Amino acid sequence: MGERKNIFRFALVGASGAILNLSIIWFLTNFLSIFYIFSAMIGIETSILWNFALNTKITFKHEFNNTMDASKALFRYQLTSMTGILINLSILIFLTEYFDMNYLISESFAIIIAFCFNYLASTKYVWHD
Repeated sequence: MGERKNIFRFALVGASGAILNLSIIWFLTNFLSIFYIFSAMIGIETSILWNFALNTKITFKHEFNNTMDASKALFRYQLTSMTGILINLSILIFLTEYFDMNYLISESFAIIIAFCFNYLASTKYVWHD
């Protein structure tokens, strides 16, 4: 039961990060005329920091002993997220450029596909006992 709760919480945190991510991409692309790939990179990084903070408190209810431990965990989270970012951007570019799909729809698919990898990497590498 505990694992299901964690997956559910991780998904809720991820959904809030996805909304933040998509909002940033939409705003930067539509209002500041930033190329959608650069907008996506900014949105993704912002959502990574957001998700790390919320997953630490809400999903895994983890408290770090000190700032150094928190920094190390954030570094590990960034490393695991790099693969998620590559998955995300690859799918975003592929669907947008080769299937002429709207970049927001492409990014939504990318977020969903990267979710499983991110959860497994997070539980095994960042917040493991």
